[in-house]
Amino acid sequence: MKPIRRSQAITPFGPGAMVDFPGPVTLIHAGIDAWPFDESKAEHREFKIIDEPRLAHRLGVDFFVLPPDFRRPQRNSGQTTNLDLKLPFLRFPRWHVCPIPSCGRMHFGEYHDRDAPVCRGRGSHDHKPRKTFQVRFVAACPRGHLTDFPWVEWVFSGKRNGWEPDGISKWLTLKSSGSASLMGMQVCAEQLVGGEKIEIVQHRSLAGAFGSGSTGDESTSPTESPLSRIGVTCNGANPVLATGTMQRPAPGCGEHLQAILRNATNIYFPNVVSSIYIPEVEDNSIAPEILELLDDPDMKREMREAARDSDNGLISRKSAGRLLRKYHPESSVDPEMLAMAGNEHLLPGILLEQRDVMTTLEQYWKVNGGSISEEDVKAIVDGLEWEIDPRRIISNISAHLDKVFGKKPTTESMAQPSGESPEEGLEEDAYRREEYRVFTRDIQAGFPKRDLDIRSKSVSEYGELAGRGFQRIALLHKLRETRAFDGFSRINSSGLSRNERRALFTQSGLNWLPAIIVRGEGIFVEFSHEQIAAWDMAHQEALDRRLRPLRQSLAALAARRKQAVFPITPGYLLLHTFAHILITELVQECGYGSASLRERIYSGSGADPMSGILIYTAAGDSEGTMGGLVRMGEPDRFGPIVVNAINKARWCSSDPVCIESKGQGPGNCNLAACHSCALLPETSCEEQNRLLDRAMLVGTLDDPEMGYFSGL
Repeated sequence: MKPIRRSQAITPFGPGAMVDFPGPVTLIHAGIDAWPFDESKAEHREFKIIDEPRLAHRLGVDFFVLPPDFRRPQRNSGQTTNLDLKLPFLRFPRWHVCPIPSCGRMHFGEYHDRDAPVCRGRGSHDHKPRKTFQVRFVAACPRGHLTDFPWVEWVFSGKRNGWEPDGISKWLTLKSSGSASLMGMQVCAEQLVGGEKIEIVQHRSLAGAFGSGSTGDESTSPTESPLSRIGVTCNGANPVLATGTMQRPAPGCGEHLQAILRNATNIYFPNVVSSIYIPEVEDNSIAPEILELLDDPDMKREMREAARDSDNGLISRKSAGRLLRKYHPESSVDPEMLAMAGNEHLLPGILLEQRDVMTTLEQYWKVNGGSISEEDVKAIVDGLEWEIDPRRIISNISAHLDKVFGKKPTTESMAQPSGESPEEGLEEDAYRREEYRVFTRDIQAGFPKRDLDIRSKSVSEYGELAGRGFQRIALLHKLRETRAFDGFSRINSSGLSRNERRALFTQSGLNWLPAIIVRGEGIFVEFSHEQIAAWDMAHQEALDRRLRPLRQSLAALAARRKQAVFPITPGYLLLHTFAHILITELVQECGYGSASLRERIYSGSGADPMSGILIYTAAGDSEGTMGGLVRMGEPDRFGPIVVNAINKARWCSSDPVCIESKGQGPGNCNLAACHSCALLPETSCEEQNRLLDRAMLVGTLDDPEMGYFSGL
């Protein structure tokens, strides 16, 4: 098999994805229950990601697991552990067809078959053995289930009358007449009569098998499909978990089943949750060398273990010295100072990074009306047989609980679409506010810089941008992004809850999720929220009139998918479109591929408003990138880049059609934005190239003053 990169095992080829391999053969990535990872094995510890507690708490897991990289045994290589680890893939679709046009006989395989079935002909019409190939058609339902296309039911229009292919005297054939349409694809049910004669029992073309099935009849459900109308609904089969067989029957579903091509773009939508790493420790009084040691995952883990094993529940000088010699023998840090810093900042994590302990703390916190007592903490540490004095950690634990479970944003303060549901949207909004608070201040001192190094620049240094509505430019010389796989959907890109998504790729209730780590660099641009609010107020009537068709399209899309409608503000469209044109200009200036840069939008109102964008590298290696993007953010380069990007946005080669559009793109969810001006590769955009409008930046032909940068 041709290997896939480690990052591809999260997206686009994560669990549930169908992947075309040489052969040709199409395989589906099986669930994580079959991944070659065992938490109890010490040699698998290298695949664990344990230093992302913020993301782990959000997704309700204890840690994350890197997709194991494949290592071949090689002589004298010195590599003796974790050899021959392979991700699990299953054969799907299971129906195969003979490549000989005059034969076209269909054969059924199994999930675990390594080789495709071999065709030797139909009855007396035999031929030399030929390897069969998988059919192009499958069927899926909006609940994420996937199954083989119901060939027998289709050819008999749901009334098979007991006819069943047995592979001996009864079989199916799939032949093409050469037509480019589905009308030319003919399915036949054939059987052998008298030992030699082949009788066609029934035949039917694939015309009408695809589509939503809407007939215009008011009595027909808008979600009813052609398969539903012949009585074929989803039975809950899921090849990701190898269900839908005699050994593992399908659990049942009942949703409308839709025919779909196996390589269609809507057959798989991975749900990947990303997180920018924020260091746990912040203390201006600690030396930078000690901060780096406290941020080291191995040092952090073993210092906490040493505290739990000690007589007084603290990290001793002796333990700190032993760990320094083990992991950082070159360090000149005083073990006494390291132990003091560890006792100050690492001990609360012994409780806060355990999911079951956090559940207990949350219960105590809510019962006490938003507080935690020493008795509560003592009861928990006694249960862990940890000899710590609760008074040493209670203040840090109280502050953390107040941040996590205290006052949270409301839907009124959300200004960007986030998550699959209002609850997940609020969760994402609160999550980004934490990142925004860090990006909008210079953390050169008091934070470890191993995975996050931010250096801010005054806007006054950017001559072209001073007084143009920008608040801050921050250069992220180092950043670390963790991308965790949290399920997938089919047919629609959203509409399933987190539990429904998880049930599609795991049945064991595992306490981890797959994830990868990407290190890179970025540019953070903070806008003046006051100026955006003033612009919105000054052009409120024109902006509302401009956004009315977009909001109607979003409402119609949400109604079709049975989702809540997220509020869309002019401020969000401004930030999002600016991010797109900035990426386009950066690509032309610094040589990155367009898919190598990504956006992250920070938009929100309320007591702590957000108005900013982060443009960062999306494809760094274990050491990050070469600094080219940060160099573009320096004052002598970034100002002209922004000015050029805005000036290019004033005219599109598709204007005036583009600028006057009332809806274009996916679901008519864009206004003045097309491939000639504002669209990016979908992997670079958070919203799949939706919710864009150049008019927010430069105005329209009739009202050029409406644009935020109309005077630039």
